Amino acid sequence: MERWIGGLACLWLMASVAEAGQVSIGFEGPEEGPAPIEMPEDGYRIVTRDMMISSAKKSGNGSDGPNEIESAMNTRGAVAILRDAPFTFVSLDWQTETGAPQVVVEGYLGSALVARDRFVARGTYDTFTTHPAEALQGQVIDRLILYPQRDNSGMGALDRVILEDAAELPETS
Repeated sequence: MERWIGGLACLWLMASVAEAGQVSIGFEGPEEGPAPIEMPEDGYRIVTRDMMISSAKKSGNGSDGPNEIESAMNTRGAVAILRDAPFTFVSLDWQTETGAPQVVVEGYLGSALVARDRFVARGTYDTFTTHPAEALQGQVIDRLILYPQRDNSGMGALDRVILEDAAELPETS
């Protein structure tokens, strides 16, 4: 009986680990218009400043559902993705609307900046490009802040952000 219970506990633990892994944040749920200041998605808390949601009515041709998120025009909008447990940034899908817009991505662990990536949308208008993490690749963080550009130099939209559970916590001395 003890072996059976131990085996069941082991299977439950393995199933829990199997459920963990990559998550795709697609800014699901809100209607088109100003983004909510705070919204939950897939176990993460998303906090926005000066951001807009574009739904399938406007574009909706992205890779993770109909919604995209972009800065309000001529503002320095921001999206913060937070979670109580550490995670890593894997990639994002960034769409060129006009010009050569960029999105700056900063990863933090506590109050410390861990690393910063900068991605420039290139390619054909209305095409999403996946940008894998560079400086942030494999870095353990608990907060990711994205600053998508939307001004006269270029406009773009985020379709999804891929995050992954951290393999292990960083050692402290």
